[in-house]
Amino acid sequence: MGRPRAAGPEFCTKCGKEMYRPPSARAGVSRPFCCRACQMAYLNAENNPKRMTPEVRQKLRESRLNTGNGKTYTKFFGRHTHRVVAELMLGRPLRPGEVVHHIDGDKRNNDPKNLMVFENQTAHAKWHTQQGGDNNEI
Repeated sequence: MGRPRAAGPEFCTKCGKEMYRPPSARAGVSRPFCCRACQMAYLNAENNPKRMTPEVRQKLRESRLNTGNGKTYTKFFGRHTHRVVAELMLGRPLRPGEVVHHIDGDKRNNDPKNLMVFENQTAHAKWHTQQGGDNNEI
């Protein structure tokens, strides 16, 4: 019997090279490419209507800048600052599962006196339950 053939050959959207793709690879793909280089060249082409221009990229950046109202964690070389400070405070790397808690509830206050390290999320949640209604931000 052999494998089922697709109806007609396919051609690369960018370079026009004839190629074979199994039917499973054709599903949901509107523009076939023979290689990653052709795909990237097509996506970065000036005439591509979906291409994100530097102006559009800058507009998105400005529209999203400072929209968190200070509710997000700050980062230090891609890592949450409070976790880096906690590691320095403990003198060792944090173990998997350890949770760093901000005592005053301010996620941006990374003063070592304001940080508590819990063994796991269960201990952290238990501490919040014991504290009652105030300071319930996990």
